Amino acid sequence: MKRIFFIFMLFPLPFLINGAEVVVSGVAGSYAGKTLTLNAYTDQIIKNEIILSEVKVDASGFFAFAVNIVSPVQVFIPMDLYRGFIYLEPGKKYQVKLPEYVEKSLPQKLDPYFEPTDYLLEIEDLQKGDFNFQMMEFEEAFDFFSMRHLIYGNHPDSIDASVDEMRNIFTDLDSRFQVRFKEYRFMLLRNLSPLPSAKKEIIKQLNQIGADVENPAFWDLFDNVFYDFIQKTGDNKEEFSTFQKIVDEGNAKMLIAHLNSRYGLTDPFLRELVAIKSISDLINADNFDKFKVIELLRRLGGGVQTEQNRDILTSVIARATANSIGAPAFDFAGTDPKGKLHLLSAYEGKYVYLNFGNTQIDQTKKDLNVLSRFHDTYKKELVIINIFLYDTPEQVARIATPYKDKMIFLSVENPDMLRKIFNIQNIPSFYLLDKERNFLMTKGAEPNDELRVFMQRIILKK
Repeated sequence: MKRIFFIFMLFPLPFLINGAEVVVSGVAGSYAGKTLTLNAYTDQIIKNEIILSEVKVDASGFFAFAVNIVSPVQVFIPMDLYRGFIYLEPGKKYQVKLPEYVEKSLPQKLDPYFEPTDYLLEIEDLQKGDFNFQMMEFEEAFDFFSMRHLIYGNHPDSIDASVDEMRNIFTDLDSRFQVRFKEYRFMLLRNLSPLPSAKKEIIKQLNQIGADVENPAFWDLFDNVFYDFIQKTGDNKEEFSTFQKIVDEGNAKMLIAHLNSRYGLTDPFLRELVAIKSISDLINADNFDKFKVIELLRRLGGGVQTEQNRDILTSVIARATANSIGAPAFDFAGTDPKGKLHLLSAYEGKYVYLNFGNTQIDQTKKDLNVLSRFHDTYKKELVIINIFLYDTPEQVARIATPYKDKMIFLSVENPDMLRKIFNIQNIPSFYLLDKERNFLMTKGAEPNDELRVFMQRIILKK
C-alpha cells in the first residue's frame, strides 16, 4: 500500500536546540474552548511551518504557550482573520493581547487568495528598551523611508543617505540578531535603486554577511532580490537562453557554476538557496516545461551539500509533484454522517473519484446529481467520495440524504490543511485516482461528457 505524507517540517531549527524556556500567555475570552498554536516558519521559499507549542484556551480565556529557544526568533499565532507576530528572547515571559475572535465568512474560506492580516501582537507592560519595542520602532522607520523613496524618488545617493540616517538613529539595536536584521533591511532599501549595479552590490554584500535563515529580514530580502530571478533575465536574450539550456538539459552542475561565475554567488549555502528558489519559480511558468523543471530540481539534489537546503529542496519537489499524474494521493481521513471514519487508502483496488465541494455552492448540488448517475453506470469499478470543506457534519448529512448509499459523503476536521495538500484553488475541485491511489486525472476531471468518455475507455474496456 502506497502512502504519502504532507511535510510541515523536515528538520529541527537551530534556535530550538537545548534552549531556555519562554512563556507567552494571555487572557482572551472570545477564544475560550478553542485551540491556539504558536508557529514559526522553517523557510520562506514554500513557507513550511512548525508548531512550536499548542494549547487549548480554558473557559476563562486563559492560555499559555511554553517553548525552549537558544536565540531570538520571530513567531506568530495564527487566527482566522489575523496572524499576530512577536519576537521571543530566551528565558523571557510575555503577556499578550489577542483581538476579538471573528470567524472567517464562507466567501473568505472559499477564496484561494485570502490571507490573514499580519500585525505585531500587543504586549502588556512593553518598555522602550525592550527587544520588541526596538524592533517595532525600527520597522516603522524602515517603512517610512521605503515609502518616501517609492513616492518621491529612489536616487542611489538619496537611498544611501536614508541608510546612514537609520544607522545613526538605531545604534542601540546591537545584538547579533538585530545587527543582521538591520543590514538585511538596508540592502532591501538599496534594492529600490534603479541602477543595474545595485543588485550586484547587494549580492556581493549578501555573500559577505551570509544567509541567516533564522532571521525574517533575510527572507524578505532574499525573496525581493531573487523572486522570478530567471524570468527577469528575459530582456537579455543570451542570458535567458543560457537558463533555458540549463533547464532543457537538466544540467544542475552548469546552473551552480553559472550562478557563481555570472552573478558572483560565492557563498555555497546562499548559492544553493538561489538555485532552489530560481528553479522552483519556474514550475508553473508557461514558457518552461514543468516536467523538465522538476527533473532539474531532482538532479540539483546531488549538488546540494547542506542538510537544511536538501530538506528545503525535498519539500519543493514534494509539493511540485504532489498532484502530478502518476503520483500517489495523500491518504486523508474523513467522517461520514453516521460517524464512521473513512481512510482514502481503504478504497485501493477501485477507481476513486474525489469531489471537493461545499453545501452552499449551487454547482456542488448540480454535480451530485451527475455523479449519482456516474455511480449507477460505473458502481462496480468506481467509488465516488464527496468531501465537504467548511461544512458541519449536520450540513453534510442533509445534502447526503437524497442519495442514500450511492456515494460516500465526508466532513473533515482541517479543510485548510487538505486544500494545501491537494493544491485546491477553486471549490468545487475534482480528481480521478487509479486503483493504486495514484492521480489519473487532475485537470479535466469535472463530471461531464468528456469525463464519461474517459471513464468508458478505462473502466469498461475489457
